[in-house]
Amino acid sequence: MKLKILVRLPIIIWNGFVKESLRIFKVLPKRLKFTFWVVFVFQFFTALTETFTLLVISLFAMSAANPEAAMNHFMVKPILDLIPPLAEYCVTPRRMVAFTSSFMIVFVFIKSLLTMITNHLTTVFSEKVSYYVAKESIRRYLNKNYYWHLSPQSSEIMYKLTNRAQLSQLTISLVQLHSNIICCVFLFTSLFIAQPQLTVVVVLSFSLSSIILYSSIRRSLDKAGKMATSTSIEETVTMTAMTRGIREVITYRQQNVAMDKMSAASARGLPARAHLAFCYTVPSLVMECVGFSTIGGMVIYLLYQHIPMEEIVAAASILMLTAWRILPVVTRSLSMVVTIRGIKDRALSCLDLLEHFIKEKVSPVPEPDPNFKFTKTLELINASFNYPSFTEKAIEGVDLTLKKGQSVGLIGPSGAGKSTLALILSGLTPPTEGQFLVDGAPLTAEGRSAYLSKIGYIPQNPLIMDGTIADNVAFSRWGQSYDREDVIKACSLAAMDFVLNDLTTLDRPLSSNGATLSGGQAQRVAIARALFSSPEIIIFDEATSSLDQANENHIRSTINRIKGSITTIIIAHRLTTVEDCDILFWIEEGKIKMSGPPDYVLGIYQASLTPKVDGAHAPGGFLA
Repeated sequence: MKLKILVRLPIIIWNGFVKESLRIFKVLPKRLKFTFWVVFVFQFFTALTETFTLLVISLFAMSAANPEAAMNHFMVKPILDLIPPLAEYCVTPRRMVAFTSSFMIVFVFIKSLLTMITNHLTTVFSEKVSYYVAKESIRRYLNKNYYWHLSPQSSEIMYKLTNRAQLSQLTISLVQLHSNIICCVFLFTSLFIAQPQLTVVVVLSFSLSSIILYSSIRRSLDKAGKMATSTSIEETVTMTAMTRGIREVITYRQQNVAMDKMSAASARGLPARAHLAFCYTVPSLVMECVGFSTIGGMVIYLLYQHIPMEEIVAAASILMLTAWRILPVVTRSLSMVVTIRGIKDRALSCLDLLEHFIKEKVSPVPEPDPNFKFTKTLELINASFNYPSFTEKAIEGVDLTLKKGQSVGLIGPSGAGKSTLALILSGLTPPTEGQFLVDGAPLTAEGRSAYLSKIGYIPQNPLIMDGTIADNVAFSRWGQSYDREDVIKACSLAAMDFVLNDLTTLDRPLSSNGATLSGGQAQRVAIARALFSSPEIIIFDEATSSLDQANENHIRSTINRIKGSITTIIIAHRLTTVEDCDILFWIEEGKIKMSGPPDYVLGIYQASLTPKVDGAHAPGGFLA
């Protein structure tokens, strides 16, 4: 088994470390590739300086024991020949020791300074890589068409992007690993020049120990890394679902079940995480034993060979210096190998994402057609739509015509296709079959951008951004200046009494999770946001479901006031919301079952509803 590992070692090293470094390098833009080479050059010179520092320290030890030999050292003699005054100064042993001491201090200072600069450059570079990955991935994510965002890929990307910290750590570890390998080569080379035989022993000892150690834990590291990755994703998904549904969890007293579900994923990943943490400590302990066993073993061997003590002391000194400088480098390298194997799966999932995105051309959002106008009708002709990864159609063969300024209601049971119909009418995505026409013509890319600028959308669960209430109402001008009076006017139309009673509330900060607003208040912010943008079409997607009767009446009054000037499309389960519409469409199983004025359609629709209470329909006009 060990021989097999030894034969395959070059392939393992290439696939495990060099190949991934090249992958990261390949996706980088030119400026970061240049930075990569700058970092690599600094790493190279840091390794070179490490080597010379070892030689300088050994020179200092030599000068203390044998000043005459130190004066003829290959590092010292050229300097003394070049600077005669310095040669005259070093004629006595004491002065020679003073010179080598100063020489050592300067080199250690240079080495430390260079190491500090290199570490800083390496860290900054890795963070820039992480930033670039996140920026490019998010940019491409945001520029995807809406139909793509309906697919499972959209949610998967968010999980992959959360691993960019691991990608940053992987980048650091790979660069430093290559640097340490270079450092080891220089250190072993310098040792070989001084003591060829000892070097062979040390290299064989360290190399075999490293290979045995690596082969022993490689598979377990890969397995632990995969397990840590999968359980981390499971924990994130479960935690997100539970925090979003905390109201239901508490209402139905399922705290223990939720806790068990979350802790189960964490518990499954615990052994893997513990194993990775343990393996990180193993190299230093093993290599420390190997290093000092090699030193002790060599000294014992030399003693039994009856080598003079002076030579044994000199050899032991070099071995001790080697252990002092090389052992940490070898240990760091092995620890980095452990780190790389442990985080590789998570990091590469993020890198895979960027590689996939880079192959695709980023299409900029088309500029709105300045000549586009909506003056007459919106039409669906034999329109069908199915969501990504679903073969069953959400709507099928739908034909309808909406006139500009009409108030249109969409009613029907949950899952009937009402929201899908509104999605197509909003212009976010065309039907997968059939046509969507505005004033009798299909939308071009520029026309779609212009059409979207005329849409106001009010969802059941509105987006609340970090900022003030006024900022959220003026969302269509996010990051730009806006007229406060326009905000107040929109708030008035949306019946935002909690603002109108005290206008300073407009400056009240909100958090992105909307925790400082009730559900009804958040919906009224969304209604005011839609009205602020002066739309020509407003889509109410269950927008009054969280409002009490009084506030719903305010919104109905608002809808009635904008009749004729703004086309309104209202999706509702609460049937009182659509009583004042011009026309209703009853959607059933993805098709239009009936259409007509509310007083005609509602009577038939309500008669079809179940269950009934004592022979009457369910109270409050809700769809059962």
